[in-house]
Amino acid sequence: MNTNVKSVHNPPELSKPLGQLDAIYRHPLSASRTGPLYNAFSYPTKIAPETIALYIATHTDPGDTVLDVFAGSGTTGLAAKLCDKPTDAMLTQARQAGLNPVWGPRKVVLYELGVLGAFISQVMCNPPDPDRFATAANSLLENVSETHGWIYEAFDDNGHAGDIRHVIWSDTLVCPNCDGTLSYWDARVRFSPLRLADSFACPHCGVEVSPEDCERMMNRVYDPLLAEEVERKHRVPAMVYGITAGRRWRRAATDDDIQLAARVAGEPVSSAAPRRTVEWGDLHRSGYHRGITHMHHFYTPRNFLALDALWTAIDDQPDDLRDALRLLVLSFNASHATDMTRIVVKKGQTDFVLTGAQSGVLYISGLPVEKNVFKGVARKIGTLRDAFSLVSDSRSQIDVVNQSSTSLAIPDASIDYVFTDPPFGSYIPYAELSQLNEVWLGATTDRREEVIVSRGQEKSVDDYGELMTTVFSEVARVMKDDASMTLIFHSAHSSVWRALTDAIAQSGLHIKGASVLAKAQASFKQVVSSGSVKGDAAILLTKTESRPRRRDVRSRSVDEIVSKVVSAAVRSRHPDELSRERMFSRFVTTCLTEGVPVTVDAACFYDLKAVGEVLR
Repeated sequence: MNTNVKSVHNPPELSKPLGQLDAIYRHPLSASRTGPLYNAFSYPTKIAPETIALYIATHTDPGDTVLDVFAGSGTTGLAAKLCDKPTDAMLTQARQAGLNPVWGPRKVVLYELGVLGAFISQVMCNPPDPDRFATAANSLLENVSETHGWIYEAFDDNGHAGDIRHVIWSDTLVCPNCDGTLSYWDARVRFSPLRLADSFACPHCGVEVSPEDCERMMNRVYDPLLAEEVERKHRVPAMVYGITAGRRWRRAATDDDIQLAARVAGEPVSSAAPRRTVEWGDLHRSGYHRGITHMHHFYTPRNFLALDALWTAIDDQPDDLRDALRLLVLSFNASHATDMTRIVVKKGQTDFVLTGAQSGVLYISGLPVEKNVFKGVARKIGTLRDAFSLVSDSRSQIDVVNQSSTSLAIPDASIDYVFTDPPFGSYIPYAELSQLNEVWLGATTDRREEVIVSRGQEKSVDDYGELMTTVFSEVARVMKDDASMTLIFHSAHSSVWRALTDAIAQSGLHIKGASVLAKAQASFKQVVSSGSVKGDAAILLTKTESRPRRRDVRSRSVDEIVSKVVSAAVRSRHPDELSRERMFSRFVTTCLTEGVPVTVDAACFYDLKAVGEVLR
């Protein structure tokens, strides 16, 4: 802990009185997941910059300096840009929430340990001219398509030449009864109605078999990038989707498709193409990651070749546009260009719905999808151009620092406001996820000071708490005496909440209030977890106590707080407030503001009798 943090017995008032800040913490503030800035780049658990801008403009004045010590993809910096160029939607949301923001430029310092996050932040917060970018991006796609467009050529269902939009590939299953093989597609996919069957009759022995009981067929194949034989899953193309003269089509894969894929696999890639070993940690699964030892194993040879061709051709574009073009390619890469791209079955649909990689994991299904990289990157050009346009003329100044926040190169008492959204314990191993993009940038994140709970990194909740304490102590050091901090946090585990509150107390910061931020995006783990939480806590912190706690006030018990939260939810009659996830978020924020330790995990909270009665 930083020993320079001193207690203040007669604290000054906040630069903005708590009464003026009350509105933003009184009711849940929604954070949408729409718009060019949000959609420019997929990044786990990020908050819409328009929402963060409301916090900044409410807590600070133009010219003030804002700090984010867990900057992620730079949304706090983008928010400051928007403070100087508020959109109509932001003005409407502020009015509806009863806020009194002061618009104008701010100065922001972004600290981000991750190589990818810092790169995104730098490009997005200091964008190029939007039109020059779009012109260069289209030129890039045109040039590469001329030399490599053939890799996505195919004949349509009428025998006419067209282009592949995407291909559904299939693992190959081995029957546990007879060792016969069958494609995962043939074993599971059924039409009329569209569904994935839970079992199939083996065509070799006739025994009814569950796909979960089958091993995946593996092959020994030559890896030209490693110049050696490796073990890889045996996959075959199952269904091809394409376009010919504007007409979309689909058909079963043919020998021609197999031959084209084999031809592409024999094409050389550049010497700069990444050949790096995967740094596995918490996300490795022995089943669907079998045979994946290097980063290029996440791709089909075709998509890896396409990405390499684009990446190499960027060097021929103007110097000041190259990073923006690299961001363009990476915006499609991990989310849509790898084998993690998926199909899903939705009720009432006659064909599969195409989607990207699941957020927060490195999951590869038995039916991975190979999207056309050139067409996908082309579709992203407009989104990035529009995102750049929203912030390109802003007078706000953003500085990005790519290093750990455990030691801030910032003078004492120089920061007016802190907004930050730290890692939520063990939910997202950011560095492990980001390496799929970082290997293209030529450097990966140093995980030694990554503030997470991680079995792979041997970091316990106590280790997490110690790192948070170090960061918060640095934050307290650089905050002005009248500054405030908004901390966005979310966890289903009481041990993580205790680590957080201990870190806050030990750093010299104090909780003044808390509400709920209805952040729309959740990771896959948060969605499927039985102890998931709906709504992050938005916690107001200051360096000093505004008034001492009365010694004659009895602290509430956990049971009393549960009763209070449940009663308030019932009185509200609002569907969101009546959900068990929102009630847990309210339970946590009430504990925080009343100084009561969070001793109940989300899963246990949901099992409480008082909560169950509301849900009936």
